[in-house]
Amino acid sequence: MGKSLQFLMLFVGFCLVVGAFVAGIGAYEYEVKRVDTVTGQAPELHEFSRYEELDGRQKEIVDRAIAGEAVAVRRADQLPGKREKMGKLGVDKDDTYYVLTRRMFFNWRTTFGKASIGMGSVGFALTSEAVRRRQFPDRPVYWVRL
Repeated sequence: MGKSLQFLMLFVGFCLVVGAFVAGIGAYEYEVKRVDTVTGQAPELHEFSRYEELDGRQKEIVDRAIAGEAVAVRRADQLPGKREKMGKLGVDKDDTYYVLTRRMFFNWRTTFGKASIGMGSVGFALTSEAVRRRQFPDRPVYWVRL
């Protein structure tokens, strides 16, 4: 029973670590926030948009970002601008140029993020315990001892 239990712990731990990576994909989101405000001459950026050319959802995101909020969106097609790409975006609104940044980040507050962290932690603990039982059976388990 000892070797089969160790193998089962190792297998389940490895599956949980792999599952944590898969679940972590669902926790990635995009963030839009204001970096700078320029009046007068337009800043030199790769992508530049006029506020009037944006659709309704993109205008709402830009307005919230200009107000100082960091806006998180789930999909890349919800990002403001013509290209669904991360990086800096210049927006011309009422002769004021706003520089916004768009980036991808791991949002640990989502259900996927919490599941990923939990599965990874349990998987790592199971894997390390299986290795400890196999390779170092005489060493105690310090995190279990109270």
